Amino acid sequence: MLLVEKELYPFVHPLKPIMAGNELPSQIEGNGIYLKDNTGKICIDGISGLWNVSLGYRHPEIIKAITNQLHQLPFVNLVDNTNPTTLKYAKRLLELLPASLNKVVYTCTGSESVEVAIKLARKYYALRGNREKKEIVSFASSYHGTYYGSMSASGIDRSISEDYGPKVPGFIFIPVPFSNNRASGCSIEEHILNLEVLFEESGDRLAGFMMEPILGSAGVIPVPEKYMQKAKALCEEYDVLLILDEVATGFGRTGIMFAHEQYKVIPDILCLSKGINSGYLPLGATVLSNRIYEAFASTNSHIEHLSTQNGNPIACAAAIATLDVIKNESLLSKVELNGNLLKALINEALGKHKNFHEVRGQGMMIGVSLVKSKSTYECLNMGQIMQITHKLWKNGLLVYPFYTESLTAGFHIIPPFVITPDEISKIVQIIRRVLDRTVF
Repeated sequence: MLLVEKELYPFVHPLKPIMAGNELPSQIEGNGIYLKDNTGKICIDGISGLWNVSLGYRHPEIIKAITNQLHQLPFVNLVDNTNPTTLKYAKRLLELLPASLNKVVYTCTGSESVEVAIKLARKYYALRGNREKKEIVSFASSYHGTYYGSMSASGIDRSISEDYGPKVPGFIFIPVPFSNNRASGCSIEEHILNLEVLFEESGDRLAGFMMEPILGSAGVIPVPEKYMQKAKALCEEYDVLLILDEVATGFGRTGIMFAHEQYKVIPDILCLSKGINSGYLPLGATVLSNRIYEAFASTNSHIEHLSTQNGNPIACAAAIATLDVIKNESLLSKVELNGNLLKALINEALGKHKNFHEVRGQGMMIGVSLVKSKSTYECLNMGQIMQITHKLWKNGLLVYPFYTESLTAGFHIIPPFVITPDEISKIVQIIRRVLDRTVF
């Protein structure tokens, strides 16, 4: 008797076991904040695709912009040519940023944006004749991507990525300045003192300090303002580049266009992607400061980086439309108001739940922290978090889990900006219903 082999699933899903596929939901249609799968099940997309579909699905203005550009020109080779749409978006982007950030390098992803930033930091000091400054500091629970450079810069999941080594050398990992982490026993002031010691001892070897203003994958952990400002001051004192990874926080996610604005800190390099065109097409950008531009220009040097689709005019057309929608629909103020509403309703609904610790974040970038014990701050384990996120999906809400061992655990709520107060209430009702039936 011949055994009939099960049909092999044809492609590999990111960050899933290689045999995964058939058991995953098949999403076939999206509209606004809702997704429908092939069984007819409709869910609220509480994570905006993968934090990138900021204006929701089927937005008419973005679709129109993409269609118009398709009829004009779908691709341009930026090595030897320019294009009005690609040029227009770069100008529009720079208008939103401080004057010292004045040159855009186009990329296709957040990982690639970080990759470019690493190259820029190291090449910048080589052009200045200081080849000793190669090392880059990042947080021990940071996430910067999965290309070789960006994976090597990521503090989170280092044990998982170890077998892909040797990774790119020259990264220094420091603890996250997390004031709510009672397990660490380290205050923000102590974190700042430790940072001062690091710069005193290693400043002559440091090329950059890379950080997310709000650590996303680690569990929506905002960097304290005084820590950020001290980091900037130390970077200036020791001639180190401040690299801000705003792949997740950029383009209105936190209720302002870019999260660094609230810190009154200007980076030397800014990494962007995700919400840049509401996730409709692959696009990213690395924006560099005038000091870096001058180092390259004065030596007539180029940046050794290229992806064929960098600055694709269709993707840039979608990005222009995204900026127009954010402005014309006053979405930044709505994101701030609705974010505050979401946090208030979650606190009200879950405040007495045994496993609820806190809700944190800004705008439409929210993390719900869950613990086994409120007195000891012991986190729920990954299996328990996955149980909760699965039950939320069963009840019609897509969220994204986070689990950073001994630091924090819970789930993200990062919905599209176009969500309404009624839909926010619906999200909280689903969360309350699930957690009322799930106590660890």
